[in-house]
Amino acid sequence: QARSEERARLAGEMHDVVTHRVSLMVLQAGALSITAKDEATRQAAEELRAAGCQALDELRDLVGILRTEPDSDQAPSTPGLPALIAESTAVGTPAELVEDGDPGLASPVVGRTAYRIVREALTNARKHAPGAPVLVQIGYRESQVTVVVSNGPATRSAGRELSATGSGFGLTSLRQRIELIHGTLRAGPTPDGGFRLEVVLPAYIPTAELTARPA
Repeated sequence: QARSEERARLAGEMHDVVTHRVSLMVLQAGALSITAKDEATRQAAEELRAAGCQALDELRDLVGILRTEPDSDQAPSTPGLPALIAESTAVGTPAELVEDGDPGLASPVVGRTAYRIVREALTNARKHAPGAPVLVQIGYRESQVTVVVSNGPATRSAGRELSATGSGFGLTSLRQRIELIHGTLRAGPTPDGGFRLEVVLPAYIPTAELTARPA
């Protein structure tokens, strides 16, 4: 059981981290293949973009659903959000972060979960709504933390190869993380053709509660 849980944890980390980073590489290479002034650079950039898409496609066959979050988890937390926003904007998906309240009210596991929610939402926006502006709103209160990520409709055609990559478990994995710490998730399309993800998390979760297992 321990080995199975560790495999699921590692697979979830692969999905969260590798998909996010490689999708950034694919978009950067795609932009370079269009803007490069010489043919050799354009060709090299296109080969890099194609290789990145292939890597994402192969990753889809390897990852599973993340089911646990151990107390030793050292994933990034809310202080890393501005970097995510800057990365997204740099590759053509303009993003804005609005925080309200004191981030210190969120316990560590809640902060890490909020970071992962934003990372997954930005990755999905880049894949399925390229060019659409994204607004990330986080509210910190004594009893709860709210995370709302919304994007408008795509401003250009989605790359077929990029939009088809991924494990298909992104929102499912997020929902499991969120339910594990007694939060709620709502997600769906908006009337203007965009997408909205809304999550409510408890502000404080004792780490021991996450590692408890029934006998």
